[in-house]
Amino acid sequence: MKQTMTRLLCLLLAGIMLFSLAACGKKKNTDPNLTELDDYTILYKGACIMTDYTGVDAVVLTLDFTNNGKENASYLWTVFETATQNGTELEKTIVYTDPETLDAVNDSQWDEVEPGSTLEIRTAFALADAANEVEVSFGTLFGSKTGKVTIDPSTLSRETAGSGAAQPAGSDTEQPTESNISLPAAGTNDMRLNWWNGDWYGWWLMENCSGYYADMGMEGGRWDICGTIDIGEDYMGTFTLWDEDFTKAEPMVSAAISLSEDGTTEYGTIMSEGGYFTDIPLEHADWIIDPGLVDFVDTMIISGDYENGADAFTYYIVLRRWGTYWEIDMDEVDFPAHYYDWCVPLIDEGKAMPDSIGADAPAGSTGSDTPTSNPSGNTSGNAPGGNGIVTQEQVEKGYVWMSEVAKDIYNTTYEEMVDYFG
Repeated sequence: MKQTMTRLLCLLLAGIMLFSLAACGKKKNTDPNLTELDDYTILYKGACIMTDYTGVDAVVLTLDFTNNGKENASYLWTVFETATQNGTELEKTIVYTDPETLDAVNDSQWDEVEPGSTLEIRTAFALADAANEVEVSFGTLFGSKTGKVTIDPSTLSRETAGSGAAQPAGSDTEQPTESNISLPAAGTNDMRLNWWNGDWYGWWLMENCSGYYADMGMEGGRWDICGTIDIGEDYMGTFTLWDEDFTKAEPMVSAAISLSEDGTTEYGTIMSEGGYFTDIPLEHADWIIDPGLVDFVDTMIISGDYENGADAFTYYIVLRRWGTYWEIDMDEVDFPAHYYDWCVPLIDEGKAMPDSIGADAPAGSTGSDTPTSNPSGNTSGNAPGGNGIVTQEQVEKGYVWMSEVAKDIYNTTYEEMVDYFG
């Protein structure tokens, strides 16, 4: 009996030791500032408030990015980050450390980090206010782990551009900048900047419409569009787009973009970093544009999703460099509506792209009067005999019509309006 009790006691002690060893081998992370992703770790080191490129207050985080994987990795192309304040997602933004050279706080996000190495990076979000807490989440595209940190902007110091406040005091360690990246020389010798920068022309299409856009019959609607890309030597810049209802001065799209050497061609890839598409924000990586994925020369295709409550659609934008003759490799069905009557006459005369579609049309061309894909059902592009002048009597008649006759106004057709108004 005594021998049996001794054996049971030994087994019990052995079990306790095994559980103790297992617990030691799997130490749980208790640091709230440390995020452990699948192959990477992110250490939140602090934050400050700075002014972004639009003059808005931005929270700027300083992080240590550690690569625990087997291949080189950059923070920009590895980590997906989002920030929310007051239940609303904040927009990523650009904070320049030197407005003249366009150096920005987040430049080091491009740098590749070798396996086992750590790089200090910074990231910025435009604040809705400087009082309420901001929650920043981190993850990877295919990873299973995520993490987050919570920041109280009211406790942060305000720093000015170029102050380097996020760098530890007294540190003489060289901070990685864009100049550390092996890139072609800037200027006219830079193949990537030469390819992207300049004016572009094409068309954009709406599909999968719902809500207001479905009610208005805009499914399959197509419009001409112009764009201008301006990327600096730091490979950060802007992408401005306007269709037939907008102008360059008052655009449909104003996007902050970055240019990477990654991609299927030597021209690299453009990625959105902020800005807006009509009335909704553009976020980091909403657009990833690789011209090598298109079968036509000097062509890019942009795709994305618009969603504002119940109103939504998918959009596709096809752009070719201004001055390109589309006949060289594309079927006529894929030409913009104003290609022959507006674009071709201008490029035949060697003229620059105007700031609005249809402007500066050469004599003999019809400019913007040519019909386009108009979802309203008015295939002429204009109301018959319309001059844009409305009388008081017509306004009153319209009010009566909307309040008493056409109570389901969003499903009213163009023909029904013509029958009533003339």
